[in-house]
Amino acid sequence: MKFDHSLKKIGINRPRGYEFYFKNYIFENVVLNGKKILDLGGGNGIASFYALSSSSNSSAWIVDPILEGSNELMISQYSLMKEIIGSTRINFHQDFIETLSTPETFDIILMHNSINHIGEDLIKDILTNDNAYLEYKKKIKTIVDRLKPQGILIVADCGTKNFFGKLGILNPLAPTIEWDLHCEPVVWQRIIEEIGCLHIKTNWTARREFGNFGKRFLANRFCSYFLTSHFVSTFRKI
Repeated sequence: MKFDHSLKKIGINRPRGYEFYFKNYIFENVVLNGKKILDLGGGNGIASFYALSSSSNSSAWIVDPILEGSNELMISQYSLMKEIIGSTRINFHQDFIETLSTPETFDIILMHNSINHIGEDLIKDILTNDNAYLEYKKKIKTIVDRLKPQGILIVADCGTKNFFGKLGILNPLAPTIEWDLHCEPVVWQRIIEEIGCLHIKTNWTARREFGNFGKRFLANRFCSYFLTSHFVSTFRKI
């Protein structure tokens, strides 16, 4: 596919299936035309580039505090992709969301595999410590406050329940995942609903390379437990 081919040009390993993944999982049934998107923790920005390539008048702001010296490859991939897409509708803010002064609000906020990095020191305790839970909720509220009324919040991450994690061994499909630094989608749902959003849906995903077969037969909680336990939750701000 054209988008996957562009990712190959910028040096993304195993680019096959990304276009399918973003279309059928992350942005499924989400209207992108004319929308202002915040891609929080977006790294090299491929989710935002997909959104821009799929709509003629959307715009995206990637907010990620990565430093040039700490991840030059990611920044290089972003710059190369911007050249390939030829878009002036994307911006990169190399800092935290609190320092982004404009735009003030967004139509869509995407936290793609980044919600668990917001206060990593609190994750292990939010289910057992009320203070940790409230502090984490405060951090999420800071983000949701940047969402327009009726705006869409998309949270994609791995749940904490996984066959390999249960056995205490590395998952061959995702060997870098630290399962204790993640939460099940019902935890995020509770927090996000408490700060004024309506839960629309939560879907489990399959490996992007599996395409339609994966979406039809593997994208469910049972199969995901033996794969990567990855999900996408969508909310609307009330």
